[in-house]
Amino acid sequence: MSSSSSASQGSIPKDKRLPRIFSKYDKDGDGLDKKELRAALAELNVKNLTDKDLEGIILTVDVDGSGALSLEEFTNIFGVAKLKSIFQSIDRDGSGFINSAELSTALEALGYKLPASEVKMILKKVDADSSGEVSFDEFKTFFQYVPATSLSLLVKSWTSGVSVDCGSDLSPPTLSPSVPWYYGVFGGLGGVASRTLTAPLEKVKIQAQTSNARVKVFESLRKTYTTIGFRGLFAGNLANCLRVFPMAGLVTFCYLSFLQLTPADNDLDPMEPVYRGACAASAGIVGQLFTYPIDIVRARLTVMPDSSKASIAGCFKDIIKEGGTRALYKGLTPTLFAVAPFLACQMSTADACKSIAAANDVEVTPLVMLGVGGTAGIAAQTVVYPLDVLRRRMQVGAGAGPGNANVISDSTWTAMREVVKREGFRSLFAGIVPTYMKVFPAVAIAMTTTKELIGLSKQ
Repeated sequence: MSSSSSASQGSIPKDKRLPRIFSKYDKDGDGLDKKELRAALAELNVKNLTDKDLEGIILTVDVDGSGALSLEEFTNIFGVAKLKSIFQSIDRDGSGFINSAELSTALEALGYKLPASEVKMILKKVDADSSGEVSFDEFKTFFQYVPATSLSLLVKSWTSGVSVDCGSDLSPPTLSPSVPWYYGVFGGLGGVASRTLTAPLEKVKIQAQTSNARVKVFESLRKTYTTIGFRGLFAGNLANCLRVFPMAGLVTFCYLSFLQLTPADNDLDPMEPVYRGACAASAGIVGQLFTYPIDIVRARLTVMPDSSKASIAGCFKDIIKEGGTRALYKGLTPTLFAVAPFLACQMSTADACKSIAAANDVEVTPLVMLGVGGTAGIAAQTVVYPLDVLRRRMQVGAGAGPGNANVISDSTWTAMREVVKREGFRSLFAGIVPTYMKVFPAVAIAMTTTKELIGLSKQ
């Protein structure tokens, strides 16, 4: 009896992973303190825990009151008995299964007020046999490496997930249906910070894309600062930032709406990446259609010879005067052609990087995620870069002043042939160096800003 009870309180039997992780982070041999416990749990993919969460875990299982967890105490936080207790607290009718109504009640009690459709999507993550209900075996399998000290910690794991702006207009962040709506605001603010601090490199990139002459990064920055001043380095950034929130909001809304039309949000489904990729691409296209005119204005303001005296409203009027309302959508075709391959390449590269990290037992730290996000961003930018060059040239037109490489044709493929014939294949990658230079800083700034804002909201 005693032996059975003890086993039920411990972790999954014969599990070699927990002792290995414990040894890895207990470097001083005196048990896992709060900082070491955070790192150990992160390796088990349990993240975003506050100091209060960690203190609660330690307090619950720290029998000797040392303030640090021994191996036995560490394994006890994953106890089957604790999981069973939490399962029963959600299973109000005692049927042995959790349905969407019971999950909704539990979520609402913890402050997660979600529509019924989103609750069902969350339930599907754990519902391995797609029965519409979660059994205890499914519940235990899904949460075996989540500290089972409270319902709130399990819910945090169940509903985790927020994306980060990687600095590209072709891939705005989309909010998971299982996180609070204000995470989207934090992601948008992270995008604004990212774009603002990398704006000088963005300016050099667009100058290189729309000029016949070869543009050198530091020489161009120095020339802009000397002739226009510090403000000139950020020309067009206000318009870029004004586009971030409506673009991200619209893409998120469409993404979540499209997801509800598919069987997506079941991690065990091999078609999951296809569903999400298709929904993300479709949402990105809708976002581009509705916010494209402000991108035209941003590009024009960025390369104007005397952009310090230009305004967003004035630029709108000039563009319409040149070519009518249709001019606000110049370059839209190559932009739409680029959205799907950009997202596909970005998602597949990120998945490949994560798989490599998992296969080599690499801890998922912010630095690793920076590497994954940056590598995925660079790969995606490289694949679609020729289309990015064409759309920028079409957008800018005559607005860049003397020496600009204006593309006369509005046909994507005709324009590409013209550019290659006139300037060579290399011109389709003009400005790719500053593009590469801004990817990692953009991802790092967006990640840091978003993470800090989420941390402040939890306090």
